[in-house]
Amino acid sequence: MKNFYSNYNEEDLLVAYLYMVDHTGKINDEMYEVICKKFNYDEFVQKAEYRKILIKEKGRISFDVHNSVQKGDKIDLILKNISSEVIESDDLKIFIVEEFEKFVKVKENDKIDKDVIYKSLLGIVVGTMAGFLFLKTVIAFTHSFSFFLLGPVYIINYFVIYGFTRKTRDNLIVFLAVFISVIISTILTFIQII
Repeated sequence: MKNFYSNYNEEDLLVAYLYMVDHTGKINDEMYEVICKKFNYDEFVQKAEYRKILIKEKGRISFDVHNSVQKGDKIDLILKNISSEVIESDDLKIFIVEEFEKFVKVKENDKIDKDVIYKSLLGIVVGTMAGFLFLKTVIAFTHSFSFFLLGPVYIINYFVIYGFTRKTRDNLIVFLAVFISVIISTILTFIQII
């Protein structure tokens, strides 16, 4: 019988090793055999433990960057305040900048202001009409209504509202606008059918 782990590369073995150790406390004989055959076991374990420490450290740094972005700190202040004994300074700077950019985009997307509200209201009107026309067209050809049609209506209305607001559905106002426009599109379609 062929060993399950024999086709794993180093990356896959590291992931499998860490998963197994985290969940069972030890590895099975098949994995041990493959690790010993392909690598020096002690060096492999060291590499896996370093990877585990690195993941935790990146999680800590990401958390710190997120909190700093929420407070409104600028990138220069964040770079100055966050340090690491595990990650090299150049790699640390790159990681912090990437996390900063990611969290700034999320914060900007989640921001609710008058502009988003007005554009969402306009999106509701246009999205409702687009969804209504889609439903009316499909029902005219099929002569029946299916609740499965609400999926495409949701997608159409979402893209219309996204086009106006440039915010994703993670923004509460955009989510509500899409939801309301789908409901109104459906109600208008039923009123038209009756």
